[in-house]
Amino acid sequence: MSVVVESALTAGLAALVAGVFWLLGWRLRRAHLWLSALGLSSGFLVLYWRVLGRPDFPPLDATHWAFWHALLALPLGWLAGIGSAYRWLWVWGALLGALWLFVLPFRPLMETGAWSNIAGVAYIVGFALATWLLMTLTTPLGEEQGAAAPFLIATLGGISAGMLFYGAKSASLAQLSGTLGAMLGVGVPLGLILREFTLGKGAVALGMFLFTLLWTLALGVANLTLGQLVVLYLLALTPALRQLPALRRYSPAIRFALPLAILIIGGGVAVWLQYNAYMAQGGEYYSY
Repeated sequence: MSVVVESALTAGLAALVAGVFWLLGWRLRRAHLWLSALGLSSGFLVLYWRVLGRPDFPPLDATHWAFWHALLALPLGWLAGIGSAYRWLWVWGALLGALWLFVLPFRPLMETGAWSNIAGVAYIVGFALATWLLMTLTTPLGEEQGAAAPFLIATLGGISAGMLFYGAKSASLAQLSGTLGAMLGVGVPLGLILREFTLGKGAVALGMFLFTLLWTLALGVANLTLGQLVVLYLLALTPALRQLPALRRYSPAIRFALPLAILIIGGGVAVWLQYNAYMAQGGEYYSY
């Protein structure tokens, strides 16, 4: 079976699994908070299994944590939709949870000497704070009706795949990231067809966590540079521009077109630069 067909089947199966949960959440509004994050988690588990097979536990490879974190980070998705009266649970629970989750895959890098203790602590704390902020700013997109927010996140997934393949030289992490974006992109047809359909805050929060996890893993075990990681992070903040009060005064078309243009132009330039560097090095990559 060709790589293209295999990748399409993987993306389709992951999107189907996630879509079933999101459709249930659309019909069962009271359970939407729980089903939103659970759909993303279930779809990613299928995606990982199809791409990299069954992971070991305890993980023998840092990339195995991407599978287990799709389960361990579920509470972060559920906390994202908590009521305003209990937002302090999100502030502290999600922040401490993200910090603990980033310790697990990156502590071995300090133990083996790949990172010094000071650098390792700085990276882990920085990853946790940045991821928490990204989830906080983007989770409101999960309550937006229609196809705009899922389309923007899916576009981010495509850019992420290009950066991880050409920049980090990691085929597997690139496929995981790109297919994660495609899986969230199933919200596009659902948002166009179904009235009042939303992905849910849980799906967006967990999706953004998994994106940043894949990027940071590419920094730790592949060839992604810190500069490339910062570019991906800033691009991930772009969809949240739709929530700015200054943009809310404009039409939905403008609120969609502006972040999309930033993603396409900024992400396109970043991927193009990495592609040129990749080809100059002979087009080799490592299949992490």
